[in-house]
Amino acid sequence: MIDNGTNNTIVSEFNSSELCIDDGNTSYSNFTNEHSGTNDTFMTLDEYLNKTLPLHLDQLVLDTNQRELFDTAAKSILSSALLERQQQSLQTISSKPHSSFSSQSFAQGLIVGQLSVLIVLIFAIKFFVFSEGGAKTATAKSVATTSSFMDSTKNSILSTIIKRGGKDGLEVAEQENDKSKQINSILEKTYYNVETHSPESLDWFNVLIAQTIQQFREEALQKNNIINSLNDFIERRSDELPQYLDQIKITEVDIGDDFPIFSNCIIQYSPNSNKKRLEAKIDIDLSDRLALGIETRLLLNYPKPLSAALPIQLTVSIVRFQACLTVSLTTDEQFVPTSKDVGDEMGNEKGYYLMFSFNPEYRMELEVKSLIGARSKLENIPKIASLIEYQISKWFVERCVEPRFQFVKLPSMWPRSKNTRKEKTDTDDTGSVKSND
Repeated sequence: MIDNGTNNTIVSEFNSSELCIDDGNTSYSNFTNEHSGTNDTFMTLDEYLNKTLPLHLDQLVLDTNQRELFDTAAKSILSSALLERQQQSLQTISSKPHSSFSSQSFAQGLIVGQLSVLIVLIFAIKFFVFSEGGAKTATAKSVATTSSFMDSTKNSILSTIIKRGGKDGLEVAEQENDKSKQINSILEKTYYNVETHSPESLDWFNVLIAQTIQQFREEALQKNNIINSLNDFIERRSDELPQYLDQIKITEVDIGDDFPIFSNCIIQYSPNSNKKRLEAKIDIDLSDRLALGIETRLLLNYPKPLSAALPIQLTVSIVRFQACLTVSLTTDEQFVPTSKDVGDEMGNEKGYYLMFSFNPEYRMELEVKSLIGARSKLENIPKIASLIEYQISKWFVERCVEPRFQFVKLPSMWPRSKNTRKEKTDTDDTGSVKSND
């Protein structure tokens, strides 16, 4: 048994401890205080465990059940409220078509209003802006027409100012639009009859050509200009050489010492021009020696590269040339270039050209000297000579023999200050010396 002092201590300690329930309304301390208020005596632990504690536990269970019932009721109330709200929202949705109809009508009205504003702006721009531009265009056209009329009037006035032989330039130009009339006028005014005129000697022309050739020879001999030019040409074309040829070296250049003789010059109509173009037929005769000598090596690349090399020396000379030269002044509109590159280079250049070619019945005498080998040498092989002569003749025929022609653009003959010169005097020489000092 536990004595009363011990029991009193346990009960007081148990009463002092506060066991709180979740709702905070009931506590063991209050419960004990109430009982302690009614009963002034203290109970033992066994009595508390057997009587008071089960009652307290029953009270807790009842409170818990009441709380669960309250929560269930609250949840049911909330669910009913949610259902009512959903029903109200469905009713509002069902009642919205009237408002959507009103919003659609508002949007349609807004679009119609914007379209009407745009249409008004378009009409305003059309009648106020483009009408002015049209007026400006019409004004520009009228100005262009007026300017063209003024130009034509100015040209007609200038043509009346510029006269040819006492006649108006415009009238003469209209009469000479036909090439045949122009040629007949030239022949009539120069007293030349192409049918009865006898061939002429060109002694004066031979002198001029001889002076030109002599000047060329002097320039070629100065500082070895011709050798340097030929070497540069060979270096530029070295990539085009076949693999079996070594570098080419120039061994001889002979520019001659004689001059060509031109004779038997006659003027006649060009055969295929329908009397719209004149041409001059001139006989040419040249007896001289123009030579070029080279040396190279023939490389044998079989069975391995540069397995052997064969030295070759060639000298080609022109000793005689006779032909009939055809010379004419014409425009590029009457002829067609033989290659596309030539046409692109000429482009749209207008003006007169000096056209020349040789008659197919020409005579060209060549001398070809060859030397092949290092120790045992073969000299002047006929097959090599015939091959070289054929290639030279082919090159000449493809470029300068009828029906092929060579064109040379003639410079403008109108006097210009940059082309004006005067003969140098002694005072000019002394002045140049002083300036150099």
